[in-house]
Amino acid sequence: MPYTIESLIAMLPGAFKASKVKVADTAIQLEVTGSQAGKWNVVVKDGNLNVVKGTHADPELTITADTADILDVAEGKLDPTKAFMLGKVKVKGDLTEATKLVQLFTPK
Repeated sequence: MPYTIESLIAMLPGAFKASKVKVADTAIQLEVTGSQAGKWNVVVKDGNLNVVKGTHADPELTITADTADILDVAEGKLDPTKAFMLGKVKVKGDLTEATKLVQLFTPK
């Protein structure tokens, strides 16, 4: 079954590895452009992750990417680091924090 942006967003809490939380509480704004455009905010607080559709008032990070690129990353067709290096994913805020947050969703 192919992914959709909504299905990927719904998977975030289940993919979150609370045991890896060494990152301070943070708020992330996800801005998806393209065919499945939308805005979601992700809040990591006290070892929990909460995702809400809409805009966060004061995010520490804002991540913007096109629908097609997000789906390609999810399907393994595009490496996330390469997507960033090619400018397909834009991050506004502390890049070190963004790197740490990616690790919270990766298996190990």
